[in-house]
Parts: sequence; C-alpha cells; structure tokens
Amino acid sequence: AARDAYASRVTDDEIRSLVAELPDAGDLLQAPRGYAVRSRPDTGTAEAAGTTVKDVDAWVVANRGQLRTARAQASGGVRPGRRVAPPPSAPQRVYVLPADVLAD
Repeated sequence: AARDAYASRVTDDEIRSLVAELPDAGDLLQAPRGYAVRSRPDTGTAEAAGTTVKDVDAWVVANRGQLRTARAQASGGVRPGRRVAPPPSAPQRVYVLPADVLAD
C-alpha cells in the first residue's frame, strides 16, 4: 500500500521530464535512428524527483524503451611507457527509447 501511495505522487509527465533531463549516453551505445540513449538515474536523483529507479525503469519499458548495459569504448591502445592497457571501465545501465517519447 505504501508503494502505491508513493508512486501515485509522481505523474507520467514528471517521469518523462526526469528521463529527458538525464545525460545523453549516446557515446556508450549505438542506438537506432529515432531513438535516444539516456544514462540511468542513480537512487538519489530518482528520489529527488519523488520516484524510484524501479518506477523510472517501468516507465521506460511501458513507453517502448529498453534498459541495456553498455561499456565505454576502450581507449586507442596502450599508453606510452606502459606495457598493459588500462582496465575496462565498469558497465553502465542506460535507457534506449524512442526520441518522440521524450517530447512534451
């Protein structure tokens, strides 16, 4: 019951605004034409908007989007003076969703 009351405080438009304001993550993942790639919010960002990350995930899926895991592109090889390449960055969760969903 507490979850229902919590979720009802945030409107569809408020979640859309939150997702639209998330950083563009197009450099992490190639998206089809007409789609936007946004970084997934952290718990604090979602809570500041009055929602939860799970509710934002559910909104994205309900609006023809997907939650994907992406890795930053590897750098162009070994740096001068080093014999090993830097370790790969940690995977990041991103949203891929139709760009028209983000329009008001």
